[in-house]
Amino acid sequence: MPVPHPPKIVWEVLSDPAKVVACIDGSELGEQHDDGSFDARLTVRFAAIKVPFSARVTLDLDDAEHIGTLEAHGSDSRGSTRVQGQARFTVVAVEAGSEIVVDGKVDITGQLASLITTGATVVVERMTRSFAEELTQACAEQDPATRTAALERAAEREERGFVPWLRRGWQRLRAVFGSSRAEAGRRAGA
Repeated sequence: MPVPHPPKIVWEVLSDPAKVVACIDGSELGEQHDDGSFDARLTVRFAAIKVPFSARVTLDLDDAEHIGTLEAHGSDSRGSTRVQGQARFTVVAVEAGSEIVVDGKVDITGQLASLITTGATVVVERMTRSFAEELTQACAEQDPATRTAALERAAEREERGFVPWLRRGWQRLRAVFGSSRAEAGRRAGA
C-alpha cells in the first residue's frame, strides 16, 4: 500500500493504535489490559448486513526497523462466529514516500463463516481503500510539509458532513419561515 509520506511519519501513525482505529470505518478501541493487549470492536458491512465483532488485539512493534505484528482473536456479537488473525506489516522507503507491506492470515469459523468468506474480497478491497485514504490523511496531518493543507482539507470534509448539512438546512428554514412571521407581524400591526 503506497503512502506519499516519509516512513517516519507513516510509522508514527501506524504505531499508535488510537490513530490506526481512527482510520478504520466502523472500529473503536476499547480498554488496554495489563499485558499490553487491547479490546477492539469492528462492525463489518456485507451488503445490507452489518456484523459487529469484538476482539482482543496484541501489537508488537519494532520502532527501529518499522516492523509490526498484530494478533487478534474474537467473535461476532452473538458469539456464533469466531475470528483469529495474524498480520506482519513493514514500512519501507520508496521514491514516492513509503510503502506498507502487509502479510497476514485470517481464520473464520462458525455460523457466518460462509457469508464472510464469500463476500470477503469485496469487503477487504473496500476497507483497504478506505483505510489507505484515511491513513494518507492522518499522515498528512503529521507531516510538517503537508500539515496545513491537510488540516484545511479535513475541515472542508467535516463541513460537508451530515451535521453541517442539517445545520445549514435548519438555518435556511428559519430564514424563510422566520422572515415570513416577522412580515406577518408587521402587517398585523399596521
